[in-house]
Amino acid sequence: MNPQNTFVRNPANLLWLVPVFSLLMSCAGLRQAELAAGSDPEKAVAEVSQLMKSIQQKQVDLLAYQEYTAGRLRLADAQEGLHQGDAAPDIVENAAIAKALFEDAEKIAVTREPSARRILAARGDALAAGARSSSPLLTDLIGIDDELRDESKLFSRALSPEDFSRFQKKYFKLEVKAVQQRELDGARDAITTAADNDAGELAAITLRTARLDYETAMNTIAQSPRSPELYRQSVEVALTSATQLFDVMNVIMGSKGTPENIAVQIVNQKRALGELNTNVGKLQANLISAEQTLREKQGELQRSEGVIKTQEEQLARASTQVRFQQAMDEAQKVLSADDALVYQQGNNLVFRLKRINFPSGTAEIPEASKFLISRVDEIIRKLDADLVIVQGHTDSVGSAEINQKLSTARATAVANYLFNLRSNYQIQYAGYGESHPIAPNNTAEGRAMNRRVDLVVSVKP
Repeated sequence: MNPQNTFVRNPANLLWLVPVFSLLMSCAGLRQAELAAGSDPEKAVAEVSQLMKSIQQKQVDLLAYQEYTAGRLRLADAQEGLHQGDAAPDIVENAAIAKALFEDAEKIAVTREPSARRILAARGDALAAGARSSSPLLTDLIGIDDELRDESKLFSRALSPEDFSRFQKKYFKLEVKAVQQRELDGARDAITTAADNDAGELAAITLRTARLDYETAMNTIAQSPRSPELYRQSVEVALTSATQLFDVMNVIMGSKGTPENIAVQIVNQKRALGELNTNVGKLQANLISAEQTLREKQGELQRSEGVIKTQEEQLARASTQVRFQQAMDEAQKVLSADDALVYQQGNNLVFRLKRINFPSGTAEIPEASKFLISRVDEIIRKLDADLVIVQGHTDSVGSAEINQKLSTARATAVANYLFNLRSNYQIQYAGYGESHPIAPNNTAEGRAMNRRVDLVVSVKP
């Protein structure tokens, strides 16, 4: 079950909504939007569900909370009716009302967005990291959102610098927690399970090592949650230590009285013989407690909802990974760390160009920087790239409007230069102004890091 939808399933949780939405939810006078799906209830629910996801990406759920939530409740009624086999006209009516409410919410959000633009960027980073992926994170998100709406009087006024800084820190903290959960959930669960099974007495040294490596990885992520290249190694160490702890405890629990040092030797020997999988993902399928095992399997099903991993997809991903690794290896040989940073981000490879020394306030590429772009282009060509998105970023000096225009102009300049190199891939560009910082803007070093051009590369399967 998607955490963000859980509260609509429990009638007790709806009591606080009654005063707020009584007018919005009354049947009399509610507008019904025209549905492309017509009178087909299943298609109608699918259409409006997709609309809800679309406006959620625009953060309409924050900017027009009442109207959005009223629509969401109507959509929940339509979904429940579809599940229960209610009459088709009733389902379609609820879907049409939900669509109308979502459309109203989107219009209201447009009027409020200008005063909230900067804080929306911070919230967007938290959402992108997975702030809706679990009930605890979602609870934190709702709490911050509620406070923000109250402080800004439903975005009728811009936040003061002090309030902006306070909310930016809250969303950043949530972003950190989301990344930590995403990367280290398996290690945490393995450590918790081992501790519950008396690992403190049975495998004290292995448990202590796993905990230290886990805390180290948590701290590393907290320092640079948007830089996988900086925290990846510590995460891998933590996962490896958690896997070792899990395997050692399995040996001890399987043969009561086995000393820890002997259990460690057995595990290492089995691993050397290939009898144990070092992938920490196995932890979640083999937890000792039957109840915990069931819970973890359910969690796996939720995380992989709707996804079927075919053999062809696995081979394609493996092929892509090989190409990415070759590109990163080559980049390390021909590009200095001061010029560019290359790292994998999901299914893309990112080339972060640090030294395109644009003259202040201009988008003219210096001749010295053109050589750097050309070298990067040579590496991208070998990847058999399908698309390269050039992303321009600035620091926060100057107005947001000027920074937006400047970042777009610089991204355009780099995209045009790549195009003139007659590259064999599609090129797009986008300017993000100051909205996606990777470092604090209150230091010269941080501002320098934020003034950058990123080339986000996707490859052909």
